[in-house]
Amino acid sequence: MAARSPIMADVREVASEGTPVLGICNGAQIGCESSLTPGAFTTNESARFQCEHVHLRVENADTPWTSQYEDGEVVELPIAHGEGRYEITDERLDELEAEDRILFKYCDEDGTVTPEANPNGSKHSVAGVTGEAEHVAVMMPHPERATLSDLGRTDGRGVLTGFAE
Repeated sequence: MAARSPIMADVREVASEGTPVLGICNGAQIGCESSLTPGAFTTNESARFQCEHVHLRVENADTPWTSQYEDGEVVELPIAHGEGRYEITDERLDELEAEDRILFKYCDEDGTVTPEANPNGSKHSVAGVTGEAEHVAVMMPHPERATLSDLGRTDGRGVLTGFAE
């Protein structure tokens, strides 16, 4: 429903003009539903709401959202969702992989992508992708909840500061 709200026409317009746009969690769902990015987010494989910290491997450090990290770096961010499973056709996912449009994948603390490290059943463990332009992206984990050392974690800070540089 939010993807069809009048404000999304404005969001698409400023995105087409180069304004950075990042959809997080529900914003990621809206970003996909409004075709800012490919794919869709749907009910977790467990059919349960999940609120926990997860590990992510940086798949492409050459985007505005990941430029503060290194390729293959592992970060820890919280998730809080019931509909966080990323779905897309195999063919389209192959295209995204070939175009380096995958931002993060769920992994274990050593950076290995395993089914056990995938908290919601996302296809190929995808946790975030870019649109056709790198300044538009969506991700299910919450980097904004991991930016203050007083709160115990700062791994998300790079997502929120990288595009500003």
